Amino acid sequence: MPILNGKALVEARNKKGWTQSELSEATRPKINISTISRIERGKPTRVRERTLKELARVLEVGPEDLCPTAEAERSEMKLRIETAARNALTLVAYRYGIRRERIVEIAPLLFYIAVEQSLQVRQKRVTELRDAANAVFDLYRGIPHLPRYWPVDENAVSSEEASISARDFFGVKVAADEPHFWSEFDDNFDNSKQNPFVAFLREALATVSNPAVAETLSWGPDDSPDYKICAEEAATIVGNDSSAADTILRGNAALHEMPKGLSPAQRAEWARNEDKRKYNEFLESLGMTPGKDQVSDGEAAP
Repeated sequence: MPILNGKALVEARNKKGWTQSELSEATRPKINISTISRIERGKPTRVRERTLKELARVLEVGPEDLCPTAEAERSEMKLRIETAARNALTLVAYRYGIRRERIVEIAPLLFYIAVEQSLQVRQKRVTELRDAANAVFDLYRGIPHLPRYWPVDENAVSSEEASISARDFFGVKVAADEPHFWSEFDDNFDNSKQNPFVAFLREALATVSNPAVAETLSWGPDDSPDYKICAEEAATIVGNDSSAADTILRGNAALHEMPKGLSPAQRAEWARNEDKRKYNEFLESLGMTPGKDQVSDGEAAP
């Protein structure tokens, strides 16, 4: 039997502006007011699954929102998460029919797997590079009248090996060691899109999705990750309105703030209005007046 937390029930009921009696009358089959009162004033209480689901239904919250334990509340982590990532969490949960909390709980394991695999890929490629360099050097031996030449930047390769050993998954150490290399980075190198961890994630994402989805991923060591996934689910929520769906994927419309009970068309309108509001806030942050100062065609809100 699930454990329902009285404090969470009170908060959900107050958000609806209901009394205990009004909450009781809204439930079908009716949940006795004495039961509601007992839950709200006591410690976390075990209830029947159908009781939890009915309370969640009428209060328009997820069953999990009514079930935080007292221990969980005491140890709650105050984390700031970007709206786009929070939307992605909701969309993934919707896509696979799983609670968001379960995804968050598995995230450390999945991150561990991804980082370790990316480091293994880098080590494999460094080994292949050294093997290839040795093979080229051996070929030089077959032409003894040519000057001997080591075909790789040893400082750069050694820096990569040290980076891998330190579990420096973004490759920050390699970039910091650049002054010691005799080689140079590609002029077109974009660290947020081509650092070793993002390169690994992009390759992995491209194997399970459209390559264009993989290209949306960027993440630098000083930034939050940026990506767009579950476009189909976002489109379903807003009645296949592509503009509104893109607003959700970009994080300019927070799904957790979307009013309940809207039709898909109304959700799309709400999302577009949120996008406009965020854009106006962006203009105001630049000292510009929304509706008067103009930007170039095609420029979107950040």
